Amino acid sequence: MKRIGLIVVFLMVLSYQGSVFSQENKNRKEPFAMEKEVAPDMHVFNNRLYVKNAPVGKRVEVITVIGNKIREYQITSSEAEFELNLPRGIYIFRLEGVNKKFVIK
Repeated sequence: MKRIGLIVVFLMVLSYQGSVFSQENKNRKEPFAMEKEVAPDMHVFNNRLYVKNAPVGKRVEVITVIGNKIREYQITSSEAEFELNLPRGIYIFRLEGVNKKFVIK
């Protein structure tokens, strides 16, 4: 009989603490909202490279299909434009983990 009473009391204590903790979680607020990082965007038009959402101070690398780095441009603002003057061909542009392949006509 005593065991049953102890088990009942123990279960009541556990259920009471659980409701306190769940109420605590309901009233908790996020300290601040995390801003999403936007990946850099690159596109080529008329032998010019346009970059948006670029991290300032990083570099854009221009690489041939066989892997030779032929040019490098320094990013000075979040939106940049560069004159490429590249011969016809396929090139890979690399910026901060973003790789894009473009055809220069």
